[in-house]
Amino acid sequence: MVRKKRKTVDERNAEKWAADQSAWGYFEPRLAELESMEPAHKLMADASPQDSPGRKYFSNLGFFLSSFTVPGGASAKEKMLYIHFVERLDDAGKLRTGARKTIIDSLRASMGGGY
Repeated sequence: MVRKKRKTVDERNAEKWAADQSAWGYFEPRLAELESMEPAHKLMADASPQDSPGRKYFSNLGFFLSSFTVPGGASAKEKMLYIHFVERLDDAGKLRTGARKTIIDSLRASMGGGY
C-alpha cells in the first residue's frame, strides 16, 4: 500500500488561494453587471455553500444589500464594485434622494485615501 504524502502548509495555502481566485472569477463579473436589486438577489441565491471558497463574497454582498453599509470583510475591489452598483441603482432612480452620496462616501472612507 502506497502512502500519500501529506501536503505542506505552503501547498495547502496555494490551493486555498487558487480556489478563492476561481470563486472570485465567477463572482466578480456577475457583481459588476448588476443593474438592479432583483438580479442582485438572484446572485445571492447562487451563493456558495457555507465554508466553501468564495462564500465570503456572497456573505459580503448579502450584508451590503440588507443595509447598504460596508461589509467588514470586503476587499477594496468589492467595495469599488458596490460603488458602481450604487451608481447604477441611483441612475435608474432606485435610491432615495441623497442616498447615493451617503453610501458611496461610507464605502470610500472604509477604503482609506486614494479612492
